[in-house]
Order: sequence, then structure tokens, then C-alpha cells
Amino acid sequence: MTEQKKIEAEAQANIPVDFVYDTEHPVLPVPFTLSIGEQKFQGTGLSITAAFVKAPGQFDPALLGTRFVTKLQFDFDGFTVAIYPECQVAGTRDGDEIALQFIDPTGPHLPQLRYILNSYIAGDFVTMGAMLGYTGPTKPKAPKEKAAEDPRRRLKSLGTAVLSGVLILAAANVLVTRYVTKFEPRPVIVERAGTEMRATAAGQVAYLNANARQGEVVFTINSNSGDVLNFQLPCDCQIALADGLVEGATVLPIDPILTFFDNTVGVRVRTQMSVEGLAKAMDGERVYLDMADGRSVPVRVVVSSATNASALRGELYVPVDLVAEEGALGPADIGQTARVRLAKPILGGALLDLKEML
Repeated sequence: MTEQKKIEAEAQANIPVDFVYDTEHPVLPVPFTLSIGEQKFQGTGLSITAAFVKAPGQFDPALLGTRFVTKLQFDFDGFTVAIYPECQVAGTRDGDEIALQFIDPTGPHLPQLRYILNSYIAGDFVTMGAMLGYTGPTKPKAPKEKAAEDPRRRLKSLGTAVLSGVLILAAANVLVTRYVTKFEPRPVIVERAGTEMRATAAGQVAYLNANARQGEVVFTINSNSGDVLNFQLPCDCQIALADGLVEGATVLPIDPILTFFDNTVGVRVRTQMSVEGLAKAMDGERVYLDMADGRSVPVRVVVSSATNASALRGELYVPVDLVAEEGALGPADIGQTARVRLAKPILGGALLDLKEML
């Protein structure tokens, strides 16, 4: 009896304070096998919140707090039941047993584990060495009329059904999301739309004039062929030089030099996508901009000559433009950050449409 209380105390030591009461979960000597990867352990005690197994050798204190996805297997005469709770190492008992605490005692494994423990307490299970034998009823008991009329029992059953449905939907959503969704690693910044002026030849930037007016030379390139190329600003408008561009910098053909803006305030979304992500987008996968404010904006990928040039040079990331529907992005979004998300349209895209509606 003293040893049983000690096992129970260890099993309940680190249970979250909001998980019912620590005296409601006795440790029972139910035979089971616990597997972590390829390694198997013989079980010595089990409760709703923890499992005890025989230690294969001296316990390593560095294992305290480590987490594993475990497999608990119950071998019956003629069949086997397995559940897969996530556990963490909570300590040892007398140096020859390891205590494993369930990370989520109310997880999907709970109904099966609770049934096994309740049946063991009721005497429906008998042990035969390392195996279990079932001696309980072979069909459900007929419900009592009074129990059926009890509103509290009805409410409890309804709550259990709702909770089970929510857990199933949550698990299904996680699985579907992992299967159909992929994020691009490069972040996106929404910029003001403008017209780019690019280098037409390889060479060195000899002159830059960020304050140029219409018709004045805004930049000059000394090309590798010996020619001096002057470029005039076509309008009296604002100018934004390309990042890192200074006099003396070397450029290649189609490298951006500057962007000039007219009087309208539009937005432009330009980023670098991986070659793999671009191929998926061209193959029909849907592309979304997940904005920092929580919005998800559908966009289409537009390639340019710069995209082709980067791909021909063998670069892993290529520049692309992302075009949203009219009105989806506005001047208020300039400067906001976002992530590019690719979604595989399984079932003809019906599943994605349903998720967007929800």
C-alpha cells in the first residue's frame, strides 16, 4: 500500500494544476509495453496521467524533461491495442523504474486508456504473464430508464460528443494544413508602385543625380566596351535609388538602378521566390500573401525578364511580382511585411474554398 501511494505521488507531481484533482488517478499494475522509436520498455504501472517502465540501466539525469512520442501497446489474447501519447521524462522510482508523464492527459489517447483502466479496475481484465485476458460482457448493457431521463447525464454526453468533434476537426485541420501548405522562406515588403530604370550594359556607375528634373541626366554608366551611357529622367517626379547603389558600383544588364513614381499612389509586391516554389505556382498551386495584420490575400505570380535571367544564371531564388485583385491592397499597406504561402488545391480546390469560408 505504501509503495502504491509513492507511485501515485510521483505520477501526479508535475500534473497541471487545472487537470481535475491529483487524487483521482491511481497507478495500476496493468501489463503493457512502451516503445520509443526502436527501443522497447516493460511497463510496471499506469495511470491517466503517467506511465512507469523498467529502466534498462542506470538512469541518465540529462533525460529529465525530454519529450518523446511513445507507443503504449496492450497485448490481449488474440489482439493488441496501441495508443500514442506524447510523454516527458519526469524522474525515477527507486532507481530501477522511469516515470513518464503524459504531456496532454486529455489528448486523443484518453478514451482508449480510460476504458482499459476502468475495465482493469472492474475486474474485466485478468493478467496472464505479460498478456491480458478480457472476461467482461460481450455486448453493451441496456441503458436504464432513469439514467436516460437524467438531464445531467445527457448534458455530459453532449459535452463529450462536442469535445470529441472539436478534437477531430482540429486534428484534421492540422493534417490537411501540413499536407497542402508550404511557406516561402523570403519575407515580402509591400512597396509603392513605380517604373524602374535598369542598366542596359555591364559597367560601372559613374554618375548619380537623385535630384534630377525632367530631361536631365539621372545616371551615367561607363560600359565595359568603353562607351559612356547617359540616361535622362523622363518626368518631373520622385526618385528612389536601388538599395546599395552608389557611384562606382558595378552593374550587369537589367540590374535595377532606380525607380521613379508618378503622382498616383499604387502598390507593388515584389519578392524572390525559390525555383521550387515558382514551379509549384506555375503548376497550378494557389499563392497567398499572409499579411502581418492577419489578412490572407490571394495573388498571382508574374514573371519578367529578370526572372528568366536569374533562372538562367542558376540562382536558387528568382525575382517575381505578386499581383493581387484590385482593391485587395492599398496605400495603407505600403511598408507592411508579409509571407508567401503556397496551397495545393486538392479535390479541385473545394477544400481550400471551404477553409477560406470558415
